[in-house]
Amino acid sequence: MVKTFKLYSLSLLEGKEGEVNQRLIPIEDGLIINMENQSQTWFIEAVIDHEYYDYFKKVKENSGHILVDVIITSKDNHPAAMITKVQTISKLSKGISVLLEAKLALKRDVIIEDVLKDLVNEGYSDEQLLTQFHNKMENLAAHPQSALNTIYRTIKENGQYNLQ
Repeated sequence: MVKTFKLYSLSLLEGKEGEVNQRLIPIEDGLIINMENQSQTWFIEAVIDHEYYDYFKKVKENSGHILVDVIITSKDNHPAAMITKVQTISKLSKGISVLLEAKLALKRDVIIEDVLKDLVNEGYSDEQLLTQFHNKMENLAAHPQSALNTIYRTIKENGQYNLQ
């Protein structure tokens, strides 16, 4: 069974000098499809401004991969980091439509663990730790920077993907 959701936001996660920078791509419209197959494939279709055409065209020509952060349905949902490959780019009368094939790159348990590690490293303990943890999880609009850096480095080092 296939599940389809509205794409709320799309950010490129780009590695520069050992850090990951998020670049929000404003979307006009979009959807994300969970194929619910054994290979855990997702498809992301986003209608975006024409200014991104050359970027996505270059990635496709290089058979490259892009690490992205997506939020589905509502701004209140937690982001999902996905490793993607450009399937098609279609020019529209206003903007372009980009179809990305994707796989989850970061599971929710890893995010929770990273939030907790960050709080412990910041010196929180006991009740303060619990309070801060609940606050961070409720307001998690993006992955912790440490999680993004780790996933980007891991993907880059394992050699399975050609990160652009």
